[in-house]
Amino acid sequence: MMTMRRPTPDTLPRVAFVATGGTIAGTLTDGSETWVYASAQRSGESLVMGIPGMLARAQWHFEQPYSIGSQNLELGHMLQLRAVLLRLLESPEIDGIIVTHGTDTMEDMLYFLYLTVPSTALIKPVLFTGSMLPSDHEAADGPGNISGSLEFLTRCLSTNAEASVHTAMPFGLYMQGLFTPAHCVEKQSTAGLDAFDGPYSVLADAQWLPSLNAIERPDDFGVQGQFANLLDATTTRHPLFEAMEVPVVFCTPGNGPLRQLTDLLNRKPASVVVAAPGHGNIPDACVPVLRRLLLNGVSVVRASRVIAGGVEQGGEFDALDAFRQVPVQGGNAVFSEVGGLSLSKCVLYERLRVLAHSLSV
Repeated sequence: MMTMRRPTPDTLPRVAFVATGGTIAGTLTDGSETWVYASAQRSGESLVMGIPGMLARAQWHFEQPYSIGSQNLELGHMLQLRAVLLRLLESPEIDGIIVTHGTDTMEDMLYFLYLTVPSTALIKPVLFTGSMLPSDHEAADGPGNISGSLEFLTRCLSTNAEASVHTAMPFGLYMQGLFTPAHCVEKQSTAGLDAFDGPYSVLADAQWLPSLNAIERPDDFGVQGQFANLLDATTTRHPLFEAMEVPVVFCTPGNGPLRQLTDLLNRKPASVVVAAPGHGNIPDACVPVLRRLLLNGVSVVRASRVIAGGVEQGGEFDALDAFRQVPVQGGNAVFSEVGGLSLSKCVLYERLRVLAHSLSV
């Protein structure tokens, strides 16, 4: 009969716990007559210490680069967290990383890291997690997500140690027993514990990688580390990146969209995303202004107001095809479609794409 050796403190995984605030660190507001809470009220240490037996399951290293409700996420926070993760990935004293983050902008943060962290750096598991309920709610889901993240991380480390060759490590979101790759994370609902249960989520078990490989994932989300060379490993501020404007114009009946686009002629942002009805069918009245924007160096991305389905070339709209992926007058402005990207992912991608072009000329 085989016996399992009990882990000793020096054989436990060395896990960096990076806390950034969010609902998972939130607490209910005393005296409120409705369900009200304040996010980002607890430290990472207190979250781990509040889960029975959690401290004894790993050798913990705690970091808290900032503490915010993630609706207040700024580009500077993204750069700051990226620098922390790259340092921890490089450290020989760390085996894996767990990051607690607010769910409001979980998608934005993970997609940014997907595009800017080089694939060669991802040699350790990096798991983000969060919660839909504050930490002191009677049905709080944060403790279970933190505990499950550690269990999944430990299993992946053990599997890799037993393998004859290095196996892929998970980089993405753990929530409610499911793992979703970083670039595929999208909040499906504003409420409910299954808010991140999407089409590219798999069970966080020993078969997570075969399960993930069996799913046909989108190929228009860019590639891991596509824009990694734009930023140094220690970059925490980038004035050009942070100042770049990529507005979204939401097309509805009436003259609102036309007025917004006309206003952009004066501001000349880096790019504009047009969320049009149906399959990105931009209203005819907007086309002349969009042509002027393109001729003035502003890229235009055709997107849809519809939550699913994406927008590809074709459909009813072809009025701007002359500008498609061909820089206007040797500049940076092009016309393109959003593909399968969500609006928030599209804005991030455009910001990095324009930055890459700006730094290359």
